[in-house]
Amino acid sequence: MFLMEKKRVYLSTRKLVFLGLMAALNVVLSRFSIQLSAEVRLSILGFLPMAMAGMLLGPVYGAMTGVIGDVLNYLLFTHVYGPYFPGYSLTAALSGLWYGLLLHKKEITWLRAVAAVVPVIVLGEMLLNSVWVYMMYAKTFWVKLPMRLVTNVIEMPLKTLLLMGMARLVRRIPRSYLKL
Repeated sequence: MFLMEKKRVYLSTRKLVFLGLMAALNVVLSRFSIQLSAEVRLSILGFLPMAMAGMLLGPVYGAMTGVIGDVLNYLLFTHVYGPYFPGYSLTAALSGLWYGLLLHKKEITWLRAVAAVVPVIVLGEMLLNSVWVYMMYAKTFWVKLPMRLVTNVIEMPLKTLLLMGMARLVRRIPRSYLKL
């Protein structure tokens, strides 16, 4: 029988403030987007706070940042488009969890950055979010998928570059400031 060490998630005041800042930053950065056409919109900055929370604090905190940021985005901006749907929060939580699993306490190389970004885009943004759109609006999965494919093919290298840039900047921060 395997004995598993149960790690307790401890939410100190510093971590709580950091999560609040990352969720707020997620909301702000998600507003910056480039509208290429009526159907195609590039939003490449909103993932950075989730990735940073996952990288610095771990997968659980990355997931929490994703969920809180998604709910705040809905409450502040997207509630006019329809009812709240928890599927998008699940996608955000899984994305933050994945960033935490791949980036927390690890050296971030180009290969690791690609391995962090690609599954989030392919499984989360293209597959799961297309399923959520189908469930909510009965829009055909195959009709929306080509536009999502175009958008995400453009976003993938940009998000990888931004993730590497953020990792390099975080590496320059003194360790005493990162004690959360």
